[in-house]
Amino acid sequence: MNFRNRYLVIAIRIFLGLIMLASGISGLLMGRSTQGVPAKMVAFTQVFWASGIFQMVKVTEIVAGFMLLVGIFPALATLFLAPDVVGIVIVNARLMPSFLWLGAVVFVLTAYLGYAYWTCTNQFSPAIDSSR
Repeated sequence: MNFRNRYLVIAIRIFLGLIMLASGISGLLMGRSTQGVPAKMVAFTQVFWASGIFQMVKVTEIVAGFMLLVGIFPALATLFLAPDVVGIVIVNARLMPSFLWLGAVVFVLTAYLGYAYWTCTNQFSPAIDSSR
């Protein structure tokens, strides 16, 4: 990874970490309240909260966001966020199309970090011996 890309990855990592940390904390602090939630999302949010999935997603966002901010295993944090981000895009596309742009931004940031960490990791792995 060259010098310029290194700072780009750090900037994206911190930005995505802030987004996820803020989303996780605000989601848990909101609790069962549906104040400010669009009408289409109320039933969805209540079912997810009652089943415990909502809490699991928000705790994952908090932990992975903190890991990205601090730089603790950022590749693992990006991997933790991947299913969550796909869920964000799907929910936004189906229930809140006006917020689809936000899901797309988070998706692109996560995909770029995944790509950056994948290429950085594979760059230093030993070559596979094809003579076997």
